[in-house]
Amino acid sequence: MRRWLGRVVWGLGALVAAVLVGVGCLAGYATWRSRQVVVLPAPTGPYAVGRTMYDWVDTTRTDPFSPDGQAPRELSVWVWYPAAPAPGARAAAYLPAAWAQAAGTTDGLQRILRTPPSRIQAQAVEDAPLATTTAHWPLLVFAPGLGLDAADYTTIIEDLASHGYVVAAVNPTFSTDVVLSGGRVVHSVFSARDGADFAQLAALWADDLHFVADQMQSGTGTPFSGHLSEPEVGFFGHSLGGAASAEACSRDPRCPGAVDLDGDLVGSVVGAGIGKPFLFLGHEGTLANDPATRTGIAGVLRGVPAGDGRVLTVTGTGHFSFSDRAAYFWLFGWVGLGHPSDGARALAVTRAYVRAFFDTYLLGHPSPLMAGPSPAYPEVQQQAVSTG
Repeated sequence: MRRWLGRVVWGLGALVAAVLVGVGCLAGYATWRSRQVVVLPAPTGPYAVGRTMYDWVDTTRTDPFSPDGQAPRELSVWVWYPAAPAPGARAAAYLPAAWAQAAGTTDGLQRILRTPPSRIQAQAVEDAPLATTTAHWPLLVFAPGLGLDAADYTTIIEDLASHGYVVAAVNPTFSTDVVLSGGRVVHSVFSARDGADFAQLAALWADDLHFVADQMQSGTGTPFSGHLSEPEVGFFGHSLGGAASAEACSRDPRCPGAVDLDGDLVGSVVGAGIGKPFLFLGHEGTLANDPATRTGIAGVLRGVPAGDGRVLTVTGTGHFSFSDRAAYFWLFGWVGLGHPSDGARALAVTRAYVRAFFDTYLLGHPSPLMAGPSPAYPEVQQQAVSTG
């Protein structure tokens, strides 16, 4: 009996030691990876890229998540655009220090779990002059995934700007950590994030997208006044932001079509249909593994002109493959919970298909990628979804 107990104790000890060694190795690897400098994929278009930031207050709406429920809805909006920077101008910080501190990405544990923003290099130049090679630039408005912010999609948005698009990206107050004018930090709250009614939140974000489109097109206090193509504006987003984009487009006559990057669709648009060109670009298996996703897409596709509704999935991708998390080290993605395949390739596919959609339906320049399968992107699979 003593010999048996000894063997059990020895076995447990060996197991604990092996676990500790494994955890130590993982921590060491994560620490090493998180310290590496990451240069985001360079934009592929002919224009240099600028970035500027605004704090806008919508006095026509109260924010349901404000502490007293009476404050107007206030948003931080980041805008990327084709620019004419001075020779030798340096790229802006991927995430300004105040934003990184607000999000907790400067904390010790966060610095191990992911590449810190200070070690991520983007391309855009802060407040660079707007390029004047074209009189009017097309406008897109973007919504991020729940809990993420505009900076998390820098790779995709910089590429669009380099091809001549002005892209205004919303940071949804109370659903992510934001820094407003005067350095005021507003942290996310449970009721506007994990505990939210997603249909109601998508409707709120859709109103945010409409408001930002109005602000951009009015041009008040911005260098974009008189330099945007009107009245058209395209909406796109990731995850819940994708659902909000479909909702916004369905009830905005300025919108010729919307793109949803891997977002489950909710809200009135599911029942009424979007009635306009629509692209769903999702991760591998999302339609097969989640019937609700298929149901939502089928609802949105009602009324879409024949051939203008596309449902595509990308082999070897996860939910966060459509964000910058695919480009830098993120521990949960590395262990297979977020972007299990080649992140750079996933971002290249996403950039190509988002631009192809808006080139086709916003600019009127049909792209072959909207016509059917492409040998250049064999990992993109077309999915059949019945609208009933």
